[in-house]
Amino acid sequence: MFGMLFLPEIEYRRPSGFVVIHPFAEEKKSAHRTLIELSRRLYQNGYPVLMFDLRGCGDSEGSFVHVRLQEWLADIEKAVEVLKLYTGLSELGIIGLRFGAYLSMCYMEQHPGNISECIWIEPVLNPVDYLRKSLRHKLMKELCTAGVITSNRDVLLQNLQQNKSIDFDGYEIGSGLFRDLVQAQETFDVLKQLRKGLIVSVSTTGKTTKTVQEICSLNAGVKQRTIKVELFWNKDDNVDSDELVFKICEYVKENANERRYF
Repeated sequence: MFGMLFLPEIEYRRPSGFVVIHPFAEEKKSAHRTLIELSRRLYQNGYPVLMFDLRGCGDSEGSFVHVRLQEWLADIEKAVEVLKLYTGLSELGIIGLRFGAYLSMCYMEQHPGNISECIWIEPVLNPVDYLRKSLRHKLMKELCTAGVITSNRDVLLQNLQQNKSIDFDGYEIGSGLFRDLVQAQETFDVLKQLRKGLIVSVSTTGKTTKTVQEICSLNAGVKQRTIKVELFWNKDDNVDSDELVFKICEYVKENANERRYF
């Protein structure tokens, strides 16, 4: 796996760190700069951070079309082990964006106690519904660029169910991963058991999204922030994410009972 380790000098190092889980497919590319800026800001204030590419994604080895859900969860476990190895820390947090937040939920469900806190940015709660909506956007993009829709969303989903891969905006999704997501257990248990965390809602209107409202209704103990900003994970152009980075760092500061601001 390819990874980037932001490791502060030991005399400035905080007693906790973060593993960053990127979003799905093209969203990963669009969100990369924002996650880099967030990781750098945390690093500059003493927090070790590990960003990495899941297998079959980015610069990591492996085939995207053949990847399975459990393999991605094993990648997260390896990333947690690596950050602990390089830092000697016993407590780690996890930062997940969109589908990356869902993967972190699945990981925490299987490995209770490994993660001390979570920061989820506009998390995906139902991955199959997420794929359905994303396929609709793919078809609309096809209409805008080619002037005609040559695919059918229901047919594409049927192909996945019939052991056929489909093109997902330049990424070939295999039926194995789709079946894994259909059969995956709900993550509601881990949501209810969270002791410490931040859920960030990102919207163009400044209103909290339904998914974030649903998560917060399951656990009143987690903190919640709503950021009014463009949806940076589906933009080709760079989006100003300074407020998002500031809000997350502010939460980390408050949570660690620090006095000085980022």
